[in-house]
Amino acid sequence: MNAVNLPTNGLTDKQTLVTAFETVKELGWRIRFTSDAGVIAYTENGEYSWNGEVTVKLEDGAISVQCVTISNQTVDYGKCEHAVSQYLATFEKMKSVLTDDEIQEQYKLYKKDFVPPYEDILKPDTRPKFHIFDGYRSYFVPGEGYFVTPILIGFNILIFILMVCTGVSFFEPNVQSMVAWGANSTITTLDGQWWRLLSNCFLHFGFIHLLLNMYALFYVGLLLEPFLGKSKFIAAYLLTGVAASLASLWWHDYTVSAGASGAIFGLYGVFLALLFSNQVERSMRTPLLINIGIFIVYNLVYGNLKSGIDNAAHVGGLLSGLLIGLLYLPVLQKPDNRMLNRLTLPAIMLIIIACSTLVYTQMSKSDRVVYQKQMQVFYAIETNALKVFKDFDYKPAETQLSGLQTGIGDWKKAIELISLSDKLRLSDKLHQRNALLIQYCRLRIQSFELISLGIQKGDHTEQGQLPFITQQIKAVIKKLAE
Repeated sequence: MNAVNLPTNGLTDKQTLVTAFETVKELGWRIRFTSDAGVIAYTENGEYSWNGEVTVKLEDGAISVQCVTISNQTVDYGKCEHAVSQYLATFEKMKSVLTDDEIQEQYKLYKKDFVPPYEDILKPDTRPKFHIFDGYRSYFVPGEGYFVTPILIGFNILIFILMVCTGVSFFEPNVQSMVAWGANSTITTLDGQWWRLLSNCFLHFGFIHLLLNMYALFYVGLLLEPFLGKSKFIAAYLLTGVAASLASLWWHDYTVSAGASGAIFGLYGVFLALLFSNQVERSMRTPLLINIGIFIVYNLVYGNLKSGIDNAAHVGGLLSGLLIGLLYLPVLQKPDNRMLNRLTLPAIMLIIIACSTLVYTQMSKSDRVVYQKQMQVFYAIETNALKVFKDFDYKPAETQLSGLQTGIGDWKKAIELISLSDKLRLSDKLHQRNALLIQYCRLRIQSFELISLGIQKGDHTEQGQLPFITQQIKAVIKKLAE
């Protein structure tokens, strides 16, 4: 075997490949196959003459040319070396002959015959090595091709156990406890607590929520991690999780969300990008596309029909996953390109983090955040106004009247606050909510005034309209809760 490396001297990969292919044609050799890594060809010296297999491989700014004898002759008498020299001389000649337009046109034609990465013998074996399970415990033990997935599953389970041990409900945690543990919340997240964009990806609203998400993570991790490797897989989980959290904040006027599903949808998005390329063997593509397609469509439709499911996070995770998958493709298709491998993941992380920071900064300055803070003030005013009814029947009339008058003042302050809030740039839904809140406050004022009048006159007939007003208040509260 004889091998020689020749620097490409500034030629692009496309120029080098086309020149290499055209050199084989110029020499009259027979091409065995071509790929974006090079070409393998046979010399055509006749059935009973010496023949060799010439391999031309593109790697790290140079081409490697080597030749091995494939005829029955035991000694090549320097013919392999001659074939390599002949190829190199012709390559130099073709460099000056081919124009840029010819290279563009020829590359399009050659590209149609490129073998997929998993069939390219000029590249390292890119076929994934799927994990083999041996008993129940192996589902939680890291192994080859299944290293990050069980760690993520274990970490999610550990966080849930710690939550339950500190008093959080096993089946239905309340909003306050979830926010305390790091859930994604419009006010707190956009008020400088940016870390919630990530922390919420490891929290779950109860055991069933955790169980369903961990099963989905196990399934996609089992299939996807062997293709991506450890670093790309964990990066995809974390980056799409952040993107999903931002999508949730952007879509909802107010939200408290948590769960790994946004990041899991992100991983499914990455897998979809791979399935629409040659990175996955043809025999695997169709069944995987069907399975993943059913999972995505079912969950999005179900999430749209059932309240309490954050479809915005699912869509955000899915789309960001598709993008990251497309950005991963070049490095997955050229695993032997060291420079590309070193730079791709840091570059993708830098881009996603920079874009996320920009979006987060813009949202944190939005009127919606100001509005939600004003709503907290409103709820405090409401709580203070309604305190008058605590042990109301056991209080003297003067105390009752004083409390009711204070409450009327509070409701008027609340109306002023909502009117001021309504001048902010808000969604139509929030403007409609403001109108309902003002109506609610006015009804409260009417009810307080009727109760005061009845106490002053000592005649409860003055409160005849009170049941009707109370019904109206309940109706408004019901609309506000929708």
